[in-house]
Amino acid sequence: MPVTAEEKLCPDHCVHPKTQLMSVRKAFPAASSLAFIVSLLIILVIGCQRELSAPPGGNNPPTTPGAPIDDVKVTAGVRGIVLDENDHPVMGATVKCGNQTATTDRYGTFRFSNVSLSKANGFVKVTRNGYYNSIRSFVTTAGRMHSVRIRLLPKTNSGNFSGTTGGTISIAGGGKLVIPADAITDAGGAGYTGTVNVAMTWIDPTSGRLADMIPGDLRGLTTTGDEMGLETFGMLGVELTGSGGQTLKIATGKTAELSFPIPASIVGAAPATIDLWNFDENTARWKQEGRATKTGNFYIGQVSHFSFWNCDASFPVVNLCMHLIAPTESNPLNNVQVRIKRPNGSYGYGRTDSLGNLCGKVPKSEALILEILDQCGNVIYTQNIGPFSNDSDLGAIPVTLPATQTLTISGMVVDCSGNPVANGSAVIYTDGGHAYSVGLVNGVFSLTLLRCNNATLNFNVLGIDNTTLQQGNPVGGTGTTGTVNVGSVQACGTSAVQFIEFLVDGAPSNYTSPPDNINMSDSMPSPPYSQKPMIYGYAPGSGNTSNYSSFTFSSNASPGVYPLLSCFLSTGPSSMSQQILTSSPTITITNFGAPVTGFIEGNFTIQMNFAGTPKTVVCNFKVRRH
Repeated sequence: MPVTAEEKLCPDHCVHPKTQLMSVRKAFPAASSLAFIVSLLIILVIGCQRELSAPPGGNNPPTTPGAPIDDVKVTAGVRGIVLDENDHPVMGATVKCGNQTATTDRYGTFRFSNVSLSKANGFVKVTRNGYYNSIRSFVTTAGRMHSVRIRLLPKTNSGNFSGTTGGTISIAGGGKLVIPADAITDAGGAGYTGTVNVAMTWIDPTSGRLADMIPGDLRGLTTTGDEMGLETFGMLGVELTGSGGQTLKIATGKTAELSFPIPASIVGAAPATIDLWNFDENTARWKQEGRATKTGNFYIGQVSHFSFWNCDASFPVVNLCMHLIAPTESNPLNNVQVRIKRPNGSYGYGRTDSLGNLCGKVPKSEALILEILDQCGNVIYTQNIGPFSNDSDLGAIPVTLPATQTLTISGMVVDCSGNPVANGSAVIYTDGGHAYSVGLVNGVFSLTLLRCNNATLNFNVLGIDNTTLQQGNPVGGTGTTGTVNVGSVQACGTSAVQFIEFLVDGAPSNYTSPPDNINMSDSMPSPPYSQKPMIYGYAPGSGNTSNYSSFTFSSNASPGVYPLLSCFLSTGPSSMSQQILTSSPTITITNFGAPVTGFIEGNFTIQMNFAGTPKTVVCNFKVRRH
């Protein structure tokens, strides 16, 4: 099966995962609806951890001693994708991992190789203006590439109060903060009496996107230093700032009251009291601190400082591994979502790595159901497994997939000379913020996607050559079911292939020459060719399905930032509005080559009106100058 260079560090029989398996409790409505509601999330940890044990109720620390040793380091890698609150890729976010820093690309993706991480608790930290810091933790396996998916939480002002009088702040969903009088200081501990601005967010424990939003990975350290898995009944994040933007905090000896709403679907399962846990960004750990009491549909607790706070319980778990393959070709199922259901309605889930491996913690001594989901969360395969009283490995599991819900994307990655790349990969980006890294066999790659319908899917393919450390221009394509062969994808930093790439709220649309028609024109037919260049692309289709795009800008025939004058997008029979919503839009020109022999290269990001709906348009291009 295809193996990328980074995955050769692990033997072929290795089944350690790149991702984590989590557990979520679901409430079964009294009505006969088949739609379940997520209510509780428990981290299921990768790797060989000690078994967790908890008495009935799950609120007390485990009796088995043993704290994790976070300062033991291993060398591994991390790749991931960062999305905003609308599941659109976030470009330009800063990502830190170990002693390395990266910036997300136009697809919202990042990658770290050969980074030193804590074996017990590796993590990445994402920062972006306008959003809370986001941290994703994982148990690190030496020599492997771990995958993460992060959905940022927007940070907006929820209200304010006077530091002298205190106040109450309530937010949508029911979360509430109560601050007493004279309880605020600046970062140095000096009393603060001015206006206190509050940013507060509630993470709904019934959200189907809970796993993408949570800080860390829901493993907690008790007050005695023991590690345990957690299941959440809800979280609140709070930040205080002064009128000048300075960080504020609760005064020593004072406390604030937090009210965590409990959704109606899980309030009956919520215990009368529950442990409180706060998230430590420095260690990427949830730490036990205090308790909350159930009052009606709320948990109410007192806190002495602010971060993200969490109401959690725990239960015993064991390790479980598996290896998912397609039965006919024995190919691994790459980046497939897996769910393991419990008899009581809770479930665990995770994603396979590019080799089809997945490991994690599952409930001990319970009959379970293994389910495989498509991109929309629909179940397309089930199998009974368990119960497991000890750590177990299911080995290879052949999975028969419905042909109507699969799309195979194939092709060959070639180097600058057109030869197959021996050591590299193809990275495939699709609608909905999904990214897949596919290994090569003599340059050839093949990826089978689990579609949730047979609507047309847009995708981009990038070729990467690990030997020369080069990647090429994106090659776009579309498909529904069956196989789409994109042909040769060049992994060459000096490629002569022209392209215009649009991402509309993250959905890719490409023009590549050949086979598409890409051209440009200067407003002046003779030197300096520098007034108002127009760049346009045309992708012929059958009937009225042809695509067309164009944009114009002012320039002085050199790299720089210039006014973007117009932008037009047409997709088949329906044309997008030409109205640019961004005030004073600009375009960045990174290369302005000589006529005939050179290229114009650059990019821009704008907001456009799409039939009354504002959307973000990102464009990257490389077009020969005529």
